Amino acid sequence: MPAKTDFNLSPYYDDFNESKKFHRILFRPAFAVQARELTQAQTILQDQVERVGNHIFKDGAQMIPGEISYDLQYYSIKLTSFTGTSNLSDFIGLTIVGQTSLVEAKVIKVDVATSTDPATIYVKYTKTGVGNATTDFVSTETLAATHPTLGIITAVCDNSLTGSAASIAAGTYYINGFAVNVDEQSIILDKYTNTPSYRVGLLVTESFVTPNQDTSLVDNAQGSSNENAPGAHRFKIDLTLTKLALNSIEDDNFVELLRLSNGQLQSRVRTTEYSILEETLARRTFDESGNYTIRPFDLDVREHLVSGDNRGIFTSANGGLESKLALGLSPGKAYVRGYEIDKVGTEFVDIDKPRTFGTENGFNSLFDVGNFVNVSNFYGTPDVNFVTGQVEAFKKLELKTDGATYVPGTINPNVDAKVFDIGRAKTKGFEYNTTVGTPITGAGHIASSSNNVAKHYLFDIEMFSHIAITSYQSFTNGETITGGTSGATATAESVSGNVNPTAITQTTAANPVVITMAADLEIKDGSAVTITGVATQTQLNDKVFYVKQDPSGTAKQDFILMDEDGNEIDGSG
Repeated sequence: MPAKTDFNLSPYYDDFNESKKFHRILFRPAFAVQARELTQAQTILQDQVERVGNHIFKDGAQMIPGEISYDLQYYSIKLTSFTGTSNLSDFIGLTIVGQTSLVEAKVIKVDVATSTDPATIYVKYTKTGVGNATTDFVSTETLAATHPTLGIITAVCDNSLTGSAASIAAGTYYINGFAVNVDEQSIILDKYTNTPSYRVGLLVTESFVTPNQDTSLVDNAQGSSNENAPGAHRFKIDLTLTKLALNSIEDDNFVELLRLSNGQLQSRVRTTEYSILEETLARRTFDESGNYTIRPFDLDVREHLVSGDNRGIFTSANGGLESKLALGLSPGKAYVRGYEIDKVGTEFVDIDKPRTFGTENGFNSLFDVGNFVNVSNFYGTPDVNFVTGQVEAFKKLELKTDGATYVPGTINPNVDAKVFDIGRAKTKGFEYNTTVGTPITGAGHIASSSNNVAKHYLFDIEMFSHIAITSYQSFTNGETITGGTSGATATAESVSGNVNPTAITQTTAANPVVITMAADLEIKDGSAVTITGVATQTQLNDKVFYVKQDPSGTAKQDFILMDEDGNEIDGSG
């Protein structure tokens, strides 16, 4: 049948049967017209329309928006009393003013008192109160409004709260083969809280309307003998905005349009859902583009049971279990086999934690441990697991440069201006890679030679930046340093001491100024130096300069002076 309602009953007797393949009713002269024939004429036409509609639309699809929306700032005011009217609905559409707070708001909906809740009005605030600081009506204050016929009507505020609501605009939906109009309407989700958890949609109600119920159905042929005579009945479909619990399975006459969980949007119908037509579009999209994402989905692995600050999802009262994990799929958009998948809220899926295990001894396993560097001349092996006496399971590695030692087991310390540290890391794995030459062995060594190579798998890699400072400062390792001008922050790892004083044998009054040392200073380009005790070019004394090696001078003995911007110092004057 085109609709779920059964029309094969008294007094309609619509016994239309698709298997008979009737497509027209052919009336004949001199034969009485049967009521069922007139009804079946409509049914045949509706059956044809439904077949075309089912090709284009899915049942419950939005044909002409009516879009669904929700409001988590639906302000509610509990009242202790109201005067000037006995009908609470007289407040709807009026602007009410708090006589103490001076806050103004427009009343958009009301709820009369029930056995559990007091009389409640719902408002949208339009003006703040005293000093632009008060935003809500305050308890016990009088709220006044001017009614066009009743004059001043008042109410007393008990409490101001924030509720939640959902609404739908006027539109058309495809319901059971019919294009059914829906009127603009709204419902309260929660009166006094704005963390609703509901399925919101349209309740489909099919009914028969008789002239006794609707007097507009009597014969309106004025002046005829049949005027006001009862006539045919009408079949009616009503769409009512309704909310259901998240675990409700009453879907026979319900079209879900919106889903909220604790105030978080989980899904919402925003576009038309097509049927066979969409399958054709999806096939073409998949053939030319395959599967792809527009906004990638992230996976969040969470504990199922809330315990302390473990980022659990459900309390034990809400079904949380220690034996499960909750996998959260973040909002995103993708096309899977050509079909649009658009998630607007995080959706959690429960899975069981592994609770069984097996034991194997002496078997090979393949796994990827990630990044590695090739190393040679290795002495011993790094820690890849917990070692007695260590605080951490993986011992820290020091990454060095400029002055690597060839003494097994010895680490070059940072001395004076020679800072060998360039970073820190930890070892994930260490394995022999290749052999070139004849292996050697020795106490504390892996079989190795200068040409043998091992794969050293690293993680938790942190590289350093070296900063030259004009005067020696004492920093504690791990201390946070903040730039006074830039505001940049860093963590101190190590500090080298002052360079030992070294004698100057010559300074040039030229552009640039070249300093010649009595001995190799072995200072890096860009390092800071302080010059004192010069007898002739006294302008150099007690100032901080930055240096770079003089390419024309003696290596490590001659260097050029620069200012803090890297400009060479002109000493020709």
